[in-house]
Amino acid sequence: MTAKTILALLAALPLAACAGDDLTGPAATACRAAIAAQVGRGLSAVTVVSVTETQAGADVQAAVTGAEAPWTCRTDAAHRVLGVMYSGSEGAL
Repeated sequence: MTAKTILALLAALPLAACAGDDLTGPAATACRAAIAAQVGRGLSAVTVVSVTETQAGADVQAAVTGAEAPWTCRTDAAHRVLGVMYSGSEGAL
């Protein structure tokens, strides 16, 4: 392996660490509950499909049974929900 390849791999490590999908962690749990409350359904109707950790917190994507598009939720670093929004047409709700 060349020094250039090693440097490229080392540079990519922080990005890989940010994309960890902890689908059951605190951010996912908080967002799942917030989305369920927003749509008036139980937790069983909400499935977290991705969690992207950011410096400010996390972005969570979730599927809701019967919804045509995913829901998006954003948390702060303490896993408090900052906002929940439907990514599809509101007419489809």
